[in-house]
Amino acid sequence: MALVLKLVSCKIIVDVVEEALLCDDRDEPLPLPAADFTGLEFELNEDDVMCVSGTVTVREDYEAPLGTYFYTKHLERGQWRPGVFARIVKDFCPDILNPREAWYFITKTLNQTYCPYRKGHVEVLDRLKFGTYGVIVPFHMLGEWKLYFEVTAKRNGQMIKECIMRRVFLTDG
Repeated sequence: MALVLKLVSCKIIVDVVEEALLCDDRDEPLPLPAADFTGLEFELNEDDVMCVSGTVTVREDYEAPLGTYFYTKHLERGQWRPGVFARIVKDFCPDILNPREAWYFITKTLNQTYCPYRKGHVEVLDRLKFGTYGVIVPFHMLGEWKLYFEVTAKRNGQMIKECIMRRVFLTDG
């Protein structure tokens, strides 16, 4: 018995919808984060590399521990199903500058690389490259995705939970 595999190489285009939305996967949506990401713009540069520019403004204090939960949903046959990508970080603060973490390429460029983040703090991103990655993307993973980013933190002595969602389209380019 012979097994024949055929690999096809192609470019995947990632189209990020600019509008940040409330997380829609709960009966009562969580509030949007007090870190305002609406000033960010995503674009391809002249080398077809995804870049982000703009500002992130902290509207309320974020005290440690600063927990994050990143998860995805994928539209399959007209229904939103849990995606294959998810990550829970109980306290982001000690690992802000950990070079082994996925966010390091962003956090190493920040003006403030420690917690707490106080109301009024602003970070400016100037054509920060997300990069190009040589990964295998199965055909069934193309299509529409929802990326959720949930934050838990202490504010005024109380634990709070916030969430933001972005829609993303993966297409064969």
